[in-house]
Amino acid sequence: MPKMIYLGILFVLTLLVVAFAGMIREKQDRVSKSIFTLFVAVVVAVVANGIFIMTDEKAIATVSHSVFLACIDWLLLFMLRYVYFYTDNEEKQVKWMTPCYLVAGLETVSMLLNPWLHHVFILKEAFSKSYGAYFYPTGYSGIFYVHLAYCYGLVAWIVLLLMVKIRHTARLYRKKYTSILVSFLAIIICDAIGLALNLPIDISLIFYGAAALIICFFTEFYVPQAMRDKILANAVQIAEMGVGCFDISGKCIYVNRRGKDMFYRYKHLALDEDLSVAEQYFEGWLKRHWKEECSEQVYMEHFEADDKTFNYEFTVQRLTDEEDVFLGYFITCIDRTEETEKYREEHFRATHDLLTGIYNEQYFEERVTETLRTAGKPYVMITSDIKDFKLINDILGTQRGDEILKMHAYFFRERAKEDDLYCRLNEDQFAFCMPKERFTEELFLDVMDRLVDTFANEYFHLQIYMGVYEITDVTEPVFVMVDKCNLAINTIKGDYARRVAYFDDALLQKKLEKNLIINEFEQALELGQIRIYLQAQTRRDGSLLGAEALARWIHPIKGLIAPDEFIPVLESAGLVHKLDLYVWDLAARQLAIWRDQGRDDLYLSVNISVQDQYYLDVYDVFTRLVEKYDLDPHKLKLEITETLFVTEMENHRYMLERLQAYGFEIEIDDFGSGYSSLNILKDIKADVIKIDMEFLQETVNVDRSWSILSALIRLIGQLHMDVITEGVETEEQVEALAQMGCQHFQGYYFCRPMPVDQFEKKYRI
Repeated sequence: MPKMIYLGILFVLTLLVVAFAGMIREKQDRVSKSIFTLFVAVVVAVVANGIFIMTDEKAIATVSHSVFLACIDWLLLFMLRYVYFYTDNEEKQVKWMTPCYLVAGLETVSMLLNPWLHHVFILKEAFSKSYGAYFYPTGYSGIFYVHLAYCYGLVAWIVLLLMVKIRHTARLYRKKYTSILVSFLAIIICDAIGLALNLPIDISLIFYGAAALIICFFTEFYVPQAMRDKILANAVQIAEMGVGCFDISGKCIYVNRRGKDMFYRYKHLALDEDLSVAEQYFEGWLKRHWKEECSEQVYMEHFEADDKTFNYEFTVQRLTDEEDVFLGYFITCIDRTEETEKYREEHFRATHDLLTGIYNEQYFEERVTETLRTAGKPYVMITSDIKDFKLINDILGTQRGDEILKMHAYFFRERAKEDDLYCRLNEDQFAFCMPKERFTEELFLDVMDRLVDTFANEYFHLQIYMGVYEITDVTEPVFVMVDKCNLAINTIKGDYARRVAYFDDALLQKKLEKNLIINEFEQALELGQIRIYLQAQTRRDGSLLGAEALARWIHPIKGLIAPDEFIPVLESAGLVHKLDLYVWDLAARQLAIWRDQGRDDLYLSVNISVQDQYYLDVYDVFTRLVEKYDLDPHKLKLEITETLFVTEMENHRYMLERLQAYGFEIEIDDFGSGYSSLNILKDIKADVIKIDMEFLQETVNVDRSWSILSALIRLIGQLHMDVITEGVETEEQVEALAQMGCQHFQGYYFCRPMPVDQFEKKYRI
């Protein structure tokens, strides 16, 4: 009867092992594979032990018991392999398992040879009333005790590995390894007790099989699930988001640590052991906000706490099981304060000027466009411009300049109403858009006066201009409106009596004409529309000395464009140097033509503007021209204005000295109309001085003016320079100037500027 019970236990054990093996067979991780291998060894050992107990043949019993003893080696070896993988010691496993496999293999061969050699044990037959006839091993040799020592060595090794892992792992993971260690030691102890009782049937296999099943259960099922629950619970507890759970009756069953902290900040109520406060709040929220048809709702809460604005994002979810049966509510709360503040900061940076804190140009345009489309009432656009702001930074420093800009923005903000919009357009320019019904000059003049008074000192006086445009087309781009205000400002720049200018269509027309000139200029050069007109320079009797080459634009549609219409535009656009370069070449070419015609006694004078010094190497240009056309440099006279010497006088004087040394004659043009004429005579050695007759115009004392002019002509003669008086229009002027000592003249009395062919015909060249 005991035999049958034992065999029944082995049979059930085998079925369980096979069932567990089937459950983990598909898993591909090393731990699961090692357990499956352990199960295979258990099955082989069970079969061998079952045959040993059931057989009546001594030979078969010897063979089956030898296989059983060999299986014990492999059972412990596979257990060791499993522990290596389970404790994450895969690298050491490769190093130490190979010798173990070799020993186990040798022992297996030795055990399988025992039925014939009887060098390990022998079987004897015995009889017991309880068990009946049975075989028991005896006559153990030294080889068996080596086998026994090897097995207990593997047991000790397994225990040591598990104990070391438990010692060095986190507290959370100790249960994972402790359960295996305790189970293994319990099996070993039970097996030792069984051996000590010296029972007719070796019941150790029951313990080894049970060990395999327990290990599989803890490794693959119980411990992983418990670990997942524990890790999840810890993760939820320390999560950055608040978590809470309510059952179907509204009872709060869980709130994590973060959730309690957030609720305290939100409602200033503590959630310790008593969660009823949370239940009361959630019950009220459900009545006010929850929609039964929803499975999830997200809402934001903004509140003040600790002198700071917080932003919480709540998510309330309806929990159901797999059959969609209602279980309760799951709530998460995320602190979005930092993200919100970051977004607000980024939005502020994208829409505001960082120095002044008011709108930047791009956002101002968006807001104005949106406002004008929905306002339904007229608006005005106002821009302000600080005169010479770069000079302010240079003189007073950028810190002082920034203070001016910030104060300007502050005064705008102080005057603004709810529907007013204002911004900083660029470095020193601001814009303001407001309903027309509230606009008054006084409002903005007060702003400008306060700003000027705030920064007034004995060394510097702030000057601010304002341009106003009444918006007539709300679909017009905002930058066009701003440009119109700036056009108005440009009409009063430099005027200290006027500070406010209004845009009208005439300003726009001038702007368009200016743009047209700039756009067509390059093409005019290419097509030869720019030509030179010549105005004679003569003696008192009208005999020709030479002429001044003047630029004229012969437009195919507009006809002759006067120089005062296009030259100032080219100067403002930084293009006048291209015009001068073109005129210089035409003049040099004309001199070469006259020379080839036998008239090398004539000269032409050309103008050098202030801008030419910054865009061109004037010395190099003129020396190349005389070389190109093989000219006498004396015949190409160079006219400069005294304004050239306002800045960088030394550099300009050095350039003129080089030109004179090369052979060019230097004329100072418009002498007497500037502010530093005597300094020019003192510092610059010119060849010719051209006196402008406008010196005599619009004066209250003509006699005094003529006296000054007479003295000036005598002074120039004493400095060994020639004099040409330009702008001469009457015979009386010629006679008077001749008596003063002037012998060379230019003006309408002798010749108006005219095309080259007419000039040649007039003077028979």
